[in-house]
Amino acid sequence: MNLKALSSEGKIAYLIKPILKVLQEAGGQLERSEIKERISDLDDQIAEYAETEKKSKKTGNVYKEFNFKFNFAIKDLYFAELLTFTN
Repeated sequence: MNLKALSSEGKIAYLIKPILKVLQEAGGQLERSEIKERISDLDDQIAEYAETEKKSKKTGNVYKEFNFKFNFAIKDLYFAELLTFTN
């Protein structure tokens, strides 16, 4: 399955399983940056997607779409009560 060809919701859903996998392997507690690094190591498609930059048509700013999808995946897991945040 080509990650870049998926819909917005499909990209978020694609990221959920690797996120849970790396959290489980780590014993359940990681920083967001560590999770991103580890899921990129697990899947070449995720690694490529994480480095892809886009340019906003409205503002002209460059951003990484992966960061938005990753954060939505984390929030979805939080709302499903599959993970919690610590301070």
